[in-house]
Amino acid sequence: MDAIVLAAGFATRMAPLTDDCPKPLLPVRGVPLLDFVLAKVFAVPQVRRVVLVSNHKFIGHFENWLRWRRPPRPIQLLDDGATSNDMRLGAIGDLKLVIAQAGVPGDALVVAADNLFAASLAEMVAFANERSADCVIVRHLKDLKARQRTGIAVLNAEGRVVEFQEKPHAPKTHWAVPPIYVYRRETLAMLDDYLQRGNHHDSPGNFLKWLCAHRRVVAWRCDSEIFDIGNRDDYARAQAEFDAAKQAAFGITPWR
Repeated sequence: MDAIVLAAGFATRMAPLTDDCPKPLLPVRGVPLLDFVLAKVFAVPQVRRVVLVSNHKFIGHFENWLRWRRPPRPIQLLDDGATSNDMRLGAIGDLKLVIAQAGVPGDALVVAADNLFAASLAEMVAFANERSADCVIVRHLKDLKARQRTGIAVLNAEGRVVEFQEKPHAPKTHWAVPPIYVYRRETLAMLDDYLQRGNHHDSPGNFLKWLCAHRRVVAWRCDSEIFDIGNRDDYARAQAEFDAAKQAAFGITPWR
């Protein structure tokens, strides 16, 4: 299994913080957000390599970041060529680029690089393997405004995702879905078909919405805390609430 980290956004809603720094490298308690994400990825035994896709504007920042790291497994950086938000390929376009240029022969763990989460990706991958299916994380979210800013899953009695809403005005359930996915090799091969049909290339949840009608997607339920760093208010809240105890629980120390 390869891990694909989506880090090619321009984070315009967080300007001016992200004018000269990619959002995944913004610090939380003095540690780049990306370090927390990768600590979770490297805890998955099946992951043999990480492919991180960035845009052309910020690829140098990730190259400099990597020079000061000693990852336990290889990290490959991929430049998608975009120099501005108007030129972006979108998350799904970047995912296709990774498949085409980096070569992903098997399944993939796909993670957006702008979320702080305590969930165990190792447990999620094990769950997906047990069920031989594509998999997402779901967590119960009470706050309506928070549900309107994230993906929402509709589950059947067996825990299969039968419908997905991307940032809905009227969420159908309380099951929130962060941008963390396990995709089977056969599913990754469907990206061409998805894009050739004119479907939306941005926001990874759009592919998931389409996928639910074509393949079995199961939900791994998790109650762990997640900070979605979507704007400056979210970032300020993470900075204020992410104390030393959480830093340890979110598992940053093993690989830096």
